[in-house]
Amino acid sequence: MRRFFAWIIAVFVLVGFAAAEPAKLHVDIVVDADHGWPTKLVVSGNVPQSKAWLGISLYPYAVIDPINDGDHTIIELPKGEFKREIPVPSGFLGGSFEFGLWGKRVDKIDCTIDNCYWCKKNGFHLDSSLAYKSGLLTRLTGYGTE
Repeated sequence: MRRFFAWIIAVFVLVGFAAAEPAKLHVDIVVDADHGWPTKLVVSGNVPQSKAWLGISLYPYAVIDPINDGDHTIIELPKGEFKREIPVPSGFLGGSFEFGLWGKRVDKIDCTIDNCYWCKKNGFHLDSSLAYKSGLLTRLTGYGTE
């Protein structure tokens, strides 16, 4: 009987450690060797829960209004490993990017934020941040012809 209870406790401990696995987010910037400008972003990681949402934002250089001047995309991801390639349009070269992995989608009807921009635009907003990465889309010198 003791062996049975020890086995049950071991299973709960292992399941607990597996459930506690954190979300992971990694970004690689792919650069064109002829001119040194980024051509795409490769984002990968792990979703530890049944699903999550990847928020992708690209901003042009010297952006004044990030919400309206940025390009924002949302991708729903299932539990497990993921990898996505995001092309960098020429209008965003010299600008920046953000990736956010979110654990919860809040529908407009359930939103408690007064005048929530994202709910007005999309009918929902994302909440419960799991991971975040940001960076610059700058030119690397020393490539190709200057």
